[in-house]
Order: sequence, then structure tokens, then C-alpha cells
Amino acid sequence: MKKIMLFGIIALLFSACTNTGKSPAETTLVAEKSDEPILITVGSFESKAAELVGETVTIRGTADHICKHDGKKLFLIDTEEEGRVKITSGEGVPAFNSDYEGYDFVVTGYVDEMIVDDEYLREWEEEVIEGIDETRHLGGGKPMTEQERAAGVHLDDPAMEQIAAYREEMKELGVDKLSFYSIECTSFEVIDDE
Repeated sequence: MKKIMLFGIIALLFSACTNTGKSPAETTLVAEKSDEPILITVGSFESKAAELVGETVTIRGTADHICKHDGKKLFLIDTEEEGRVKITSGEGVPAFNSDYEGYDFVVTGYVDEMIVDDEYLREWEEEVIEGIDETRHLGGGKPMTEQERAAGVHLDDPAMEQIAAYREEMKELGVDKLSFYSIECTSFEVIDDE
């Protein structure tokens, strides 16, 4: 009996000595991603957006501005938190009705990142000089006439000022890119508290 007990203790010690050295976190099963949207607030969006790029989120806020031109952009604020979140309507999502400015919205969508780097600014600058439509960058605009382009009108263009401002901001921050985050809406609901 003593021999069996001794072998049992030796086996126990041997197994303890051959531990793989994994921490409890490494041996714990990793939970699978949930299909449920992540709930965020207007105030926390800016600080969390970088880690949520591509993730589905749900956010509630008040419509501070809805683009009257095409209804494709909505900006949400919160009266109790600082921040402003840009929402764009995704494919198959109806335009936002500008009559609902000031109403609360619950929006579900994907966090999107737009990167502004030197290449992006160089392309934008070339488009301005060539008089190409500014829809991609400033949300509107019209091509310059040949006379305006020849006269160097692009030098006073608001787009050129914005390009210079982005370059200055990158220089001041010591970075080679700026990231701007928004939510591409897949569904939304207007909350009518009346």
C-alpha cells in the first residue's frame, strides 16, 4: 500500500513539474464574437472608434444636422455628453429626412475609417488643380472652367485650404496620417417622444 501511495505522489509531482507553463488566460476558452451590435454612446465614440472599425454598433443621439442636399449624411450629438458622430446611409438604406433634425435616432451600422495621408492629399490636390468634381472630399462642388483653371483660381479654393490644414495638423501631431471615423448605417429608427 505504501508503494502505491508513493508512486501516486511521485506521479502527481511529475505531472506538476511538466506543466506547460500556460497562464490561466491562455487555457481559458476564447468566447466567439457575438452577432449582436455593440452599444456605444456619442461621448465614447471618438475614443473607441479605432478599435471598433468594421464592427457593428448601435448608437442613440439627437440629429444635429441632416444633409439637405441628398439626405445621405446625419450628425448625431448627445445633450449630456460631448461629441458629434457622422452617420452615412449605407446601400439600401433610405435617405435621412431633414425634417427630423432635432429628433432622436437609434442607428445601427458599421464603424468606418477614412484615412487622410500624404497620398490622399496629393490626389485631392491634383483633382482640384484639374478642376475635377469635389464630391469625394468636400461633399459637393463643380468643375472649374478652363479660364478659372488657367487663372489659378484653384489656389484660393477652400479645398486647397483644407488640404493645407490637414498637412499642418499632421506636421504638428508628428503623424503621417489622420483617421476620421463614422458609422455606415444599415438601419435606423426615428424616436418620436411626443
